[in-house]
Amino acid sequence: MFLPLEDSKSAAWANVLASRRHLVKLTAILIATIFALSLWIFSSDLSYTYQRITAPKFKPELSSSSNATTSTYDAESPQFTGPTSQVADFWSRLSNELYKAEPKGDEIVSPKPLDPEQFSPMGTKAQIDIDVLELPTEQYESLKQTHHDYVQSLRYLAPDLPFVRDTRGVVITASGANFGIAATAVLMLRHVGSKLPVQLFLDSASEYERKLCNTSLASLDVQCLNMDDFLHLPKSANYTTPHFEKFEFKAFALIFSSFQHILFLDSDAFPIRKPDYLFDVEPYKSHGLVVWPDFWLPTISPLFYEIAEAQMPNRTMNSRASESGIMLYDKARHADSLLLAAYYNFYGKYYYQLHSQGAWGSGDKETFTQGAVVLGNPFWRVKQNALMLTSGEIHYGSGIWQADPEIDWKSNQKQPTKREIPITTTMFAHLNRVKFDTRRLNSLLDEITPETKEGEKEEWSRIWGPDYNLVVKKAGYDLEKVIWEEAIKANCDHSLLDECERIRNYYDAVFGQGA
Repeated sequence: MFLPLEDSKSAAWANVLASRRHLVKLTAILIATIFALSLWIFSSDLSYTYQRITAPKFKPELSSSSNATTSTYDAESPQFTGPTSQVADFWSRLSNELYKAEPKGDEIVSPKPLDPEQFSPMGTKAQIDIDVLELPTEQYESLKQTHHDYVQSLRYLAPDLPFVRDTRGVVITASGANFGIAATAVLMLRHVGSKLPVQLFLDSASEYERKLCNTSLASLDVQCLNMDDFLHLPKSANYTTPHFEKFEFKAFALIFSSFQHILFLDSDAFPIRKPDYLFDVEPYKSHGLVVWPDFWLPTISPLFYEIAEAQMPNRTMNSRASESGIMLYDKARHADSLLLAAYYNFYGKYYYQLHSQGAWGSGDKETFTQGAVVLGNPFWRVKQNALMLTSGEIHYGSGIWQADPEIDWKSNQKQPTKREIPITTTMFAHLNRVKFDTRRLNSLLDEITPETKEGEKEEWSRIWGPDYNLVVKKAGYDLEKVIWEEAIKANCDHSLLDECERIRNYYDAVFGQGA
């Protein structure tokens, strides 16, 4: 049956319109589906990015005595996880090379302690070419050969140094006796607003310290790690597990840390301003290793450079020994430097005196810079001299104050005249003389309080003396007061113990207001 022509045209046109409407509908559904899918993918990516950047969530809280902040974290760091299989395998290889390169001979001992007048920059007998060590020929040859052999092994060890790429964090080492001192450093790190995660390596952690890590430090994004777990070697190993006493911990904590970019702090050192940006600026960006100076002239023996087959650096009266209590370390760029520093510490009974020759502070302090020097790797030693702001006769003195490396770098690039050199802003305090132990505040008060007769009121004063304006000028705020505030908040916010009452009374009497 056929329709009339006009009816046929109308039907055809209706079919076309229906088809187009159907096509438009399908297209709209397809576009809506794609748009919804894109939103879901974008939302997922954004959610992941946001979590990655902000976790653990950071909640700054304004301090009453400075512009700094106190931070708390919702996410808690896992505690005492032990080494990963990658770290354990690397340690097995590294320990094998360390033991294979053991020098022969007795411990190196300086003939006698150096006269401070020889290594003090202001000393009447100041020298930059001290050379007092003598070694038996056999020991000298052994040191030279074993050093050479170990350096050769770095060719295949250094590329495999384990770390998580592009991670940043703080590494602190502490013995059990210094746990409370390390806790003070963490409190101050969070007080100034740092968001950097912390790995705290403990020497043979006790059950009590494990409990404190789980209950107190985990919420501050601190991961406690037991060094014994990392140093353990299996029974099948060719060598026994080493026993470290003191200085060796630092180098191996850096090796075992999962961070690539590390701010290392001794347990008694902390920043007085937020340090997180230091990884993004010079001199760290171009050098990958930043160290700070000690007060003294370097006293490294010329024999060391002969043994290491390296050129001895030029020294002037402006040269300074290194201070290893604070360092910035890029494990990717300085893997070989770090592993060589570990060798010097592993055999510290030989290399500590080769680096000090009987001067004050013999230990690990030169091992990190010399690891870089011997291998020809770049590093920046801050040029601004270390400072001690208050008199050592006032209780303990204020420790070592160290400069902001970025400002130090900028002030040394154009070689300005003395009149143009700015005062370098202080970045770190290393309280190597006074040690604020958050667990033993009452004992600290006992040490600084003059004896009184029964019934007499205790006479209290500041630990760093009455001239606290010097500290305020360098730190930008009353640092001693803030340390006490943080310690009191950590220990006594919810405590009615007698010792907390005494500590609060001390704070009120000395600083003039409640914590």
